[in-house]
Amino acid sequence: MEMWTYRRMQRISWKEKVTNKKVLESVGLQRPELLLTIQRRKMIYYGHLRRYDSIQKRILEGKIDGKRGRGRRRQTWLGNIQETSQMKMCEMCETALDRRRWRTVTAHLGDGMAPS
Repeated sequence: MEMWTYRRMQRISWKEKVTNKKVLESVGLQRPELLLTIQRRKMIYYGHLRRYDSIQKRILEGKIDGKRGRGRRRQTWLGNIQETSQMKMCEMCETALDRRRWRTVTAHLGDGMAPS
């Protein structure tokens, strides 16, 4: 969606063979920023939920009884956070409880740098 928006801003038709790299250069960006911003904000919100006792935290940690339906499993919000952070669930929960460590994780989200 982000690249489509950039192409519309530059009036580049979908028929033209213009690479995403050239579109980003014409807009003045190195890489798509919208997805990174969304991921970073989700991570910050997850850290907030883990640190404070609230109804959202209870819902997030809750389990549902019963059978799972047919077909591929649906993506979960926690699964998405886990994929973004590239941590195991228990490690992610412990890290989110420490605000300074969690800020380090979210600050280096798009850098490719692993926090220490």
